Amino acid sequence: MVKGEEQARQHFRELKDILPKLSPRWWKKDFKHHVDKFIGDLLIQKEMVTEPPCKNEEEELHELRRLVAGADREWELVQQPKHAAMCAMMD
Repeated sequence: MVKGEEQARQHFRELKDILPKLSPRWWKKDFKHHVDKFIGDLLIQKEMVTEPPCKNEEEELHELRRLVAGADREWELVQQPKHAAMCAMMD
């Protein structure tokens, strides 16, 4: 679980570094698109995995919730002023 969360966090960090350079004016809109796509892919993956009953369904659902919440938090941080985002990251 932790490995997946760290990979997702790294992915969003890289996007926050790259997108403002590629599209300074629209990068937040592009970032939101990537967040939505990430969450959508997670939900599709969850549907595929749980078609047959799964023994660890509760654990998988918890991991899914954490990944979705983390992606949503990344989007919230992008929308905040820079100083507020830095304080939130330190928490």
